[in-house]
Amino acid sequence: MELFEANRILRTVKAAIAADGYKLPSSAETDGLMMLLGKLDAEKYLAPKIKHARAQDQASPSFDRAYKYVAFFRALQMSQTDLPNPVTAMSVMLLHKALFGDFDRNAGKLRTEDASTDGNAHTDPKYISGSLKSIIAKINEIDCAPSSARDDFAGYLSHYMRELLILHPFERGSEFTVRIFIMLFCKIKGFTLVLSRVPASAVTAAESAAFTQDDVTPLYRLFAECLSYDHKTETIKRVAPRTRREIDKDLCRPPRPATNAPAVCEPQRGKSPAKKSGGLTDDEVLKRAVRLQQKISRLNEQLTELIQPLKSSEEK
Repeated sequence: MELFEANRILRTVKAAIAADGYKLPSSAETDGLMMLLGKLDAEKYLAPKIKHARAQDQASPSFDRAYKYVAFFRALQMSQTDLPNPVTAMSVMLLHKALFGDFDRNAGKLRTEDASTDGNAHTDPKYISGSLKSIIAKINEIDCAPSSARDDFAGYLSHYMRELLILHPFERGSEFTVRIFIMLFCKIKGFTLVLSRVPASAVTAAESAAFTQDDVTPLYRLFAECLSYDHKTETIKRVAPRTRREIDKDLCRPPRPATNAPAVCEPQRGKSPAKKSGGLTDDEVLKRAVRLQQKISRLNEQLTELIQPLKSSEEK
């Protein structure tokens, strides 16, 4: 995975969990990028953290932090996979289990108790299963890009996300699961969702307006801002296979005209995998690139926070 794509995924998942009021430590961002780039074994990395959290009281703040910390890394893992196309209700349930199965015995199981947010009741548990299947059936009918225009796709997405928020299919972690599901669904439809383009507070406010006030306009504006076409959907130009003579020509020096000595075969300069410019190894170059991407991400977040009030005042 390229560094740019890994950083985009990291910022989106970070924004999805920040909407729940959880701020990740900076070390988690670095480790998350290294994991996406294949430089960190997630299972070995998370094993001691999961073991420590299971020993804590589930009512303690430390358990809640570990719960969300591990869910962040599980979401990064899921971002590297593709949902089945078309998606099913089971796809959503399995996603929830993958995100929270390390701690929650009920992960992947639909809610069986009544639930409410800010005094507003969610869907009755006995209607969740049928309603989830109905929503998923309708969301599958949305056309893929480029048949579906971005604004139209944002309109459909805001409507169905509102229904999922009202449904609240799981006891715990339901909103975060819905955000990750929407991100993965956009991927199979040829779109990219980058939630980090808006502040986390804007994501929370848009979801609250959709659920409590039945107003999807903030959600529509959010998706219109954060959606873009996935460049991977473009046609890939096929390159004709190279002949053995062409490959040998690249690998070997041409014979010298003054002598009859055979060509000396040696690798091209600058192609050594172990060293880069300045005598740095691949890992050292990668770590520098990761730190630079993090600085760019923080500057983008600060710029977004500065621009957002100006946009709000212009709309008013």
